[in-house]
Amino acid sequence: MNDFLIFLFFLLISSSLWFLHSLRKNYETTIRIPVKFENLPQGYVQSNELPENIKVVISGRGTSLMNYKLGKSFFPITIDYTEYLESKSLATASLKPVVQQQLNVGTEILEIKPDSLFFLFHRMKYKTVPVKLSGKIELERQYSLCDSVVVEPKEVIVYAPENVLDTLQYAYTLPFTIPNVKDTLSMKMGLMPFPDVKYSDPEISILVKTEIYTEKSLQVPIFVDNLPADMNLRIFPSYVDLSFHVGVSQYDKIEASSFYVSVDYKDISKFEKSLPLKLKGIPKRVFHVQIKQKSVDFLVEAKK
Repeated sequence: MNDFLIFLFFLLISSSLWFLHSLRKNYETTIRIPVKFENLPQGYVQSNELPENIKVVISGRGTSLMNYKLGKSFFPITIDYTEYLESKSLATASLKPVVQQQLNVGTEILEIKPDSLFFLFHRMKYKTVPVKLSGKIELERQYSLCDSVVVEPKEVIVYAPENVLDTLQYAYTLPFTIPNVKDTLSMKMGLMPFPDVKYSDPEISILVKTEIYTEKSLQVPIFVDNLPADMNLRIFPSYVDLSFHVGVSQYDKIEASSFYVSVDYKDISKFEKSLPLKLKGIPKRVFHVQIKQKSVDFLVEAKK
């Protein structure tokens, strides 16, 4: 038993020495290095598919190659589109100096695959379209908007092939739902992506200002629409009570004259005793308007 253990010990030692010796020899292997493409000029689209990695055949000591295979990560090589708008091709051999910077001393680059990258650029048509929100902003109870949601920019330039461009009337944001908003909210929002479509601004800014709202009541005069010049129409009562919700910043600014409530003389032929009230004018940032009565009595008289 002891002789067998001694044999295993020396076998392990000899195998380790052989392995270490073999790592000193030169070998060949292939590694992958990521590439990224940037700075595509505005109004152009890159139509053909480009690789995410390039394959680099290298030669070097086994110790270095093992390091590459067992976990060394490589930084992406950046390729600038603007340098190839005219030539439309890149000989990957020209990337050797950039690749070599990430390799150990003594590692030799034998080949880079593919040997060339080809760019297929198309110039796109463009037009300006309004930005449209594609989502919901849900306010906390007892809160309302101080003003309209501010979108910046309000319009963007859309670049696309002509047949696609003709179908685009708006630049929609990505779908969103923002619940329980009660404080001023400022955020960035991306635009809905489509194949071969580019935007002058890939994202827009949204500003939401809120405030607490309260209830207010007013007595509003009732007007008469379509009254003939030779007739009088007396209505009873001549004022109507209405209530509404309004933000605290607008509370004192909303007056009876901010609303327009009326009856229509032409409705006399339809109704014998009373005329329905019509709410035709409501100021901005006022909501949940309720009229205390739906109709008023009337009396028709000819002018003397």
